[in-house]
Amino acid sequence: MNGICPRVSPGPIPKPIEPAYAATVMNGPSGEKFRDPSLIDFGTDPAGHPRRLELLGGVLVDRPLAQDSLPGRRLPAAWQQAGAIFHAAGGEPGRGRWEFPAPPPDPWLIRVPLESAATAPLALEVRPAPSGQLGVFLEQVEQWRWLAGVTPPGARMLSLFAHSGAATLALAAAGAEVVHVDASKQATALARRNAEASELGAAPIRWICEDARAFVAREVRRGVAYDGFVADPPSWGHGPKGQAFAIDRDLGPLLADLAVLLGRSRGSGRPGPILLTCHSPRWHHRHLHDTLVATFDIEGCESGRLACVDAAGRSLPLGDYVRKPPAR
Repeated sequence: MNGICPRVSPGPIPKPIEPAYAATVMNGPSGEKFRDPSLIDFGTDPAGHPRRLELLGGVLVDRPLAQDSLPGRRLPAAWQQAGAIFHAAGGEPGRGRWEFPAPPPDPWLIRVPLESAATAPLALEVRPAPSGQLGVFLEQVEQWRWLAGVTPPGARMLSLFAHSGAATLALAAAGAEVVHVDASKQATALARRNAEASELGAAPIRWICEDARAFVAREVRRGVAYDGFVADPPSWGHGPKGQAFAIDRDLGPLLADLAVLLGRSRGSGRPGPILLTCHSPRWHHRHLHDTLVATFDIEGCESGRLACVDAAGRSLPLGDYVRKPPAR
């Protein structure tokens, strides 16, 4: 199969439930109105455990946060209405079980409007996993909108560690040709369902199930060129053949190969954006910025925290980014 996912029918196209639009509101326990999707509240529970409360597709979701020294909750009554609650397994980090006081929607989707009102919102499936993850990452919403707004039509873009595909779909919505690479068959299948639900099933996206480092190295050997890339590398992970990835060891060589791929497209007249994000504490956004600038020998990069803002206006940092818009 050469690492390419077989083309399978995604099945019936799920239609987003309502209320699941970013401008849609729901009544809170005390008359508050919340955006959907959004972070509603965060803080320590009565037992001192850090948790967050999100509104996703009409469902309040209560799940843990991997952060210390959080303040207290601002909306304690809202937590009592959670429709999905994750209980971590004692002594087993990243494992646990979900509790649903009532059956969740089927399909369960959120809708994220992009920069252009003429573009259909992204429709993203919420998939609760035993790790506590949901397949959607609200701290990345600003980046998806940025990609949709700055990517030139026809740009050839590489989307690495692409998971459930929101960044890939933001690029495709802007008219780019995208190569979507992720090591997980399940995540790639989810991304393809999201493409169909987002009315992007016919967009020029090539779906690849492979180790990102190995794929990029092979593209270098093949002489392929790209106009830009998006990457969200994990702190550590494994490819489909057991290839280990560690961000401290492998991000530098990966970026060096990406610099070769983008260097071949200089003068093409369609430069694309660069976006590098991560959730690794050692990789602060200034570190990401300096590494990207040194590797690509470029200027005009901006960096910052990936964050969500809750209903009380408090910012919750959840990662870091560096990005460079296309040269004009």
